[in-house]
Amino acid sequence: MIVKYQDEAEKAQQVLGAPTHVVPNGVLLPEPLPPRPVAPTPFVFGTAARLSPQKRLGDLLEAFRIALLELPPCELHIGGGPEHDGAEHVAELHRLSEGLPVVWCGELTDLRPFHAGLDAFVMISEPAGCPNASLEALAAGLPVVATDFGGAREQVIHEQTGLLVQPRDAAALAAALVQIATEPDLRLRCSAGARAHIAASFTLERMLSAYRRVLLGD
Repeated sequence: MIVKYQDEAEKAQQVLGAPTHVVPNGVLLPEPLPPRPVAPTPFVFGTAARLSPQKRLGDLLEAFRIALLELPPCELHIGGGPEHDGAEHVAELHRLSEGLPVVWCGELTDLRPFHAGLDAFVMISEPAGCPNASLEALAAGLPVVATDFGGAREQVIHEQTGLLVQPRDAAALAAALVQIATEPDLRLRCSAGARAHIAASFTLERMLSAYRRVLLGD
């Protein structure tokens, strides 16, 4: 049995009674992003996710609305398309975003220009595993604000690669958004830490090597 994060391994072994290996996802480490302009350019948060209920974008919009009271001029960019039967949910998200500085970016075919336009990435979906959206943002050198759920806690090291908050706590998420936007030294530390953490633990080469060891007994 192969699982995607450490906390899942013991549970899988107990339930299935099979040897268990932890092989997190891996991503390519791209070239560093060009530096973002400094203020008064709006601070830009971003997320990339399917517009489905499990991505909990409604929670993000709620927290963003709360945070706006303390944030500098800012925007929230949301990239991703709807599920094939998700028109009703998309309509609800647009309703929740009314009056907010939200930019709907649609389907993304190239993440690099999307990441290049961000100052911080946010991911609060709750599927367990090793989410690629946050890995790709970290690899790009973006600090990531994420919920402490599943494999995210192994990607986002609090105040080293980003900020972790408890799931479904809009006030805590809002506070994290304000913190990452108003503390430039924290952002710089997390940006450098993000790329270093991916290079050490989440590269594509490391993932392939781990699969070879499991499958071939190397």
